[in-house]
Amino acid sequence: MRTAVLTEIESLEVREVDMPQCKPGEVLIKSAACAICKTDTKMFHSGHRDLRLPRVLGHEIAGTIVEVGKGVTKFKKGDRVQIAPGLPCGSCPFCLKGISNMCDNMSIIGFHCDGGFSQYMSIPANGVQNGCINEIPEPLSFEEAALAEPLACCINAQELCHIKLGDVVVIFGAGPIGHLHVQLSRLFGASEVILIENAPQRIAFSKNIEVDYLINSTEVDPAQAVKERTDGLGADVVIPACSAPQVPIQGIEMLKKRGRIVFFSGLPHGYENISIDHNLIHYKEIQIFGAYGCTSEQNRQAIRMLATKRINVGYLITHRISLDRLIEGFELIDSHNAMEVVVTVF
Repeated sequence: MRTAVLTEIESLEVREVDMPQCKPGEVLIKSAACAICKTDTKMFHSGHRDLRLPRVLGHEIAGTIVEVGKGVTKFKKGDRVQIAPGLPCGSCPFCLKGISNMCDNMSIIGFHCDGGFSQYMSIPANGVQNGCINEIPEPLSFEEAALAEPLACCINAQELCHIKLGDVVVIFGAGPIGHLHVQLSRLFGASEVILIENAPQRIAFSKNIEVDYLINSTEVDPAQAVKERTDGLGADVVIPACSAPQVPIQGIEMLKKRGRIVFFSGLPHGYENISIDHNLIHYKEIQIFGAYGCTSEQNRQAIRMLATKRINVGYLITHRISLDRLIEGFELIDSHNAMEVVVTVF
């Protein structure tokens, strides 16, 4: 089979290798679509705390089951499936509480074990046992189903910050994640959604979507613009869907009293210890949440939302590429010249 292996930082090889064996308790799938996450480009350029090399990247995966291992009864050959990439242990205190993304013994497809940028891939037994395989209902396409994982991450963040009816929600970043947050905020009851972006390509793309107010942060102070838009009150919720170090600071500044901010994106190395106004948080009773990844159940929620057309991801898929063009796909993402890039030819 053909597979793309990251052998070292910025060294990617498309190779012919043997197909993985389907061991007892495992499931073997044929990849049909694997979307490129911004985290994939980060790992290509600079690694990741959870990355183990050499590695096949890719964690936004959909495909068809071609073999089930001994003892697997829930799935069968021919099933169309989406994969939740977090592989929880199922028995630690966090798994038992239903927050498997916080699992003490978590491993991740595309980080700790080989991912979806490959013709075939095996799903480890703990993933099969702990709900990481989700059937794709008709007529949802493989490409759309592959985007269930990023949508599930957005669901996790918005559940944490409790978006409710009538909220004014501000989203930093008009990439694919920002667009998913816009739609999801509407679904959860936001009365107004404000989108902030500085890249010209993404500003142009975002003018065609249903957003109440689009702010170009290269032209105005975003915090001041939000306060003016809200008659001086500020936003109920702020979601930074980008990794710019100044954004959490600006986000806190634009919140109203008792506002909520959820740190969806990690910050670049060297910027972990940004300076935040403690007294502003104290006197305004601002609530801060962290959000990392998603649970298997949130992946199932995402699949249901996509299948019932409550969330639209089709318009976000701007490029479909072959495995041979994976580095080109990384470049498209990094340059903001694409929204979602999906590998569909393996």
